[in-house]
Amino acid sequence: MTTFRLNTLAIAVGLAFSSSAVMAEDAQVEAEKNIEQISVLGSRVSNRTATESSSPIDLIDADDLNKGGFTELGQSLQATAPSFNFSRTQVSDGSDLFRPATLRGLQPDQTLVLVNGKRRHNQSIFGLVGTVGAGAAGTDMNAIPLTALKGVEVLRDGAAAQYGSDAIAGVINLSLNDSTGITTGYVQYSETAEGDGETLSAGLNRGFDLGTAGGFINLSLEYRDADGTNRAERDIGGSVDVPYGTLSDEVRWGQGNSESEFTSLFYNMALPMGDGELYSFGGYSERTALGNGFYRNFNEASKNVTQVYSDGFLPRIYNEAQDISVALGFKGDINPDWNYDVSAVYGENQYDFTSRNTLNASYAAEYLFNNPTASDADIAANAGPSGGYSGGFRFDQTTINADINGIIDIGRDEPIYLSFGGEYRKENYEIVPGDEASYACGLANNNILYPSVNNPNIVAECGFQAYNGLRPEASNKQGRDSYAFYVDAETMITDAWNISGALRYEDFADAGDDIIGKLASRYELNDDFAVRGAVSTGFRAPSLQQSAYTAFTTNLNSAGELEQSFIAKAGSDLPVALGVESLELESSKNVSFGFVYDVSSELSLTVDFYHTAIKDRITLGNFMKAEDLAFSPVAVAALKATGADQAAYFSNSVDSTTKGVDAILSYRTDLYDGDFSATFAGNINRTYIDGVNAAEGIPKDIALDDTQRSFLTNGQPSERATLTFDYERDAYTSTMRFNYFGETDVKYFGNDHIPLPGELSPTGSFKPTSTVESAVLVDLNVSYQINDMFVLSVGADNVFDETPDELGDDEVLNFITNGAFKYPVRALPYGFDGRSYYAKVSFSF
Repeated sequence: MTTFRLNTLAIAVGLAFSSSAVMAEDAQVEAEKNIEQISVLGSRVSNRTATESSSPIDLIDADDLNKGGFTELGQSLQATAPSFNFSRTQVSDGSDLFRPATLRGLQPDQTLVLVNGKRRHNQSIFGLVGTVGAGAAGTDMNAIPLTALKGVEVLRDGAAAQYGSDAIAGVINLSLNDSTGITTGYVQYSETAEGDGETLSAGLNRGFDLGTAGGFINLSLEYRDADGTNRAERDIGGSVDVPYGTLSDEVRWGQGNSESEFTSLFYNMALPMGDGELYSFGGYSERTALGNGFYRNFNEASKNVTQVYSDGFLPRIYNEAQDISVALGFKGDINPDWNYDVSAVYGENQYDFTSRNTLNASYAAEYLFNNPTASDADIAANAGPSGGYSGGFRFDQTTINADINGIIDIGRDEPIYLSFGGEYRKENYEIVPGDEASYACGLANNNILYPSVNNPNIVAECGFQAYNGLRPEASNKQGRDSYAFYVDAETMITDAWNISGALRYEDFADAGDDIIGKLASRYELNDDFAVRGAVSTGFRAPSLQQSAYTAFTTNLNSAGELEQSFIAKAGSDLPVALGVESLELESSKNVSFGFVYDVSSELSLTVDFYHTAIKDRITLGNFMKAEDLAFSPVAVAALKATGADQAAYFSNSVDSTTKGVDAILSYRTDLYDGDFSATFAGNINRTYIDGVNAAEGIPKDIALDDTQRSFLTNGQPSERATLTFDYERDAYTSTMRFNYFGETDVKYFGNDHIPLPGELSPTGSFKPTSTVESAVLVDLNVSYQINDMFVLSVGADNVFDETPDELGDDEVLNFITNGAFKYPVRALPYGFDGRSYYAKVSFSF
């Protein structure tokens, strides 16, 4: 009987994949690549290939991730895996550094990310109201350098019973480079067709043998320095010397990618020791970005002091993120049929915000109140600092695993492959307050409101503009423990019929426990055609970032004005008054069915349908003012006690269903003495709101308002597809990729969000929603192998300069920015920077 060695968490690496395959769902590889067996997600049997799995899996190797001018992992994955979305957001706190990474149109925190098969920690912050993935702290994909990766596996199926909670939408495993004896790297320069966004990137990787028994250490270093882009236009906001309605002399607003810098160092190592192997991997990354807020007009007396900024000012937010991870484990054989793996993984993520080119309008207001005869020069001199630390967030996670894998001989040709184990996890979350000037009401910070300097009938706002500082009363430290046990079994009923099942029990100290399961099967009707399917249950516990979060922010109200806003902590007075005493577990049921068809030796097709029903989804509700809460005097009092104009909170507010289909068609052949391949990959999905959960007497539009509903159902493209052509001949390699993005349509920044009188619009009415039209982006890349050491690549992304339709006079966002913003700023699946060019020199020796 032939037996196969099982890996620890069913995540092993394909040592290489066909360089011409964008999504290698077929198992065919080129012999000269020295391919060994491919192990994938979805099965704990190490000899399963992607098409032999009972769940759909994408295999993407490092060569494909690096085709094109993308320097961020999230962008590269979006260009190769249509079920993966990486939405852009502008003018939203923290969005200059992180973007929501999602699978199949669900939330970022409903996808589990692994590195070398081990759980990776989540980020410490999330997008706020009016963004894709609002309130969901997923994994920061951009903290991981492309240079460190050998490949990526994407399991597009509910897998919480196999790999742990959070895997409702699926699992992404990042396999780190384990090569030795070779130095590889690159230097790349790129810029947009507008002449901005100049980016210099460089990466270096080198592996070293450790001893003579197969030990190694692989090191990766990556650096990126990017100038910002700006697609804003001159505005008509006016100034002290220029009346409103007159076009400004220069562009004063900012709409585009931030000036940023990225540095990272990753490692991957293994060292044989006796009958086992000691292994470790991890890394450090640091990113900074200088983002923009909304421009503060000169005559916004509550926000500006004209003695300091006579024409108004553009507040800036300096974002800084640090990420640390380290894993240490030991695995070995118990006997020829059984092995073990014990590991510990620590991960830490922190974000910090520093405000620049800003002010706290209440400082000058208090000074003038106490010194009514002060001159303009005195007021300016006593207006307080123009910037400072606004606060930060910390999250760390320690995960300890013990896994045992082996076979049970039941007297048949095929044994039962059995895996079982346990997991303990410790998580900590912290909110760090900012400098006093970032949140204070006046220099004395005595919570007294003062008349603004430039209009005594208007109260001056407290705190820095753009990123109002995190107050000490909002600072928080919270931790929790969880533990889990699982068992996973798989066998071949016949030579053509595979069946597998998994059970998992998990318990969270603050949210409860649950038992979940999965049953999957695959049946070969013949050598070329097989059907596969799975049914599973899953759950996700509320993250600490959700249950422990509280902060004061600055947000737009329904009148299009920036106001002080408050997000209430779970279990605090406001949510309790609205019937939400705590956050509960999300639960899911997932059904998938599909087929694999090898049409010929050159052509293969996979199609997979899925249905995911989620109950008690956790959402961050929209901001509510006192008039919205008038039905509950207790809630109105709780809002008033916060001191904010409006407030929001987390709740298990939504039951939803997501339905969809994935299709992948791969073709490979010889063409004119070269290798040609074509791959089509598409995803169609729809999310429906089945019900809104609200306590008795609480209006359902309070638990889930129309704006948030629009992001859940229409904030991400319902259709995505890529069509990629690769051709390799002699020293030349070329790639042409078509990326299709379906339309998004959300209420944020539409008239349904900010109702403006029709007479303010030249057309007589404003558009009810904000739409980003469907588009096809075309990328081109040509590479030339100069010699054994160097490869030169040149190309263009978004060759035909596709951007969303420009805002018209009937767009709310155009009106409230005084004509400055050229494009929508939320639910942008492909951005608005347009065409970009790049040149890259890669080396290997």
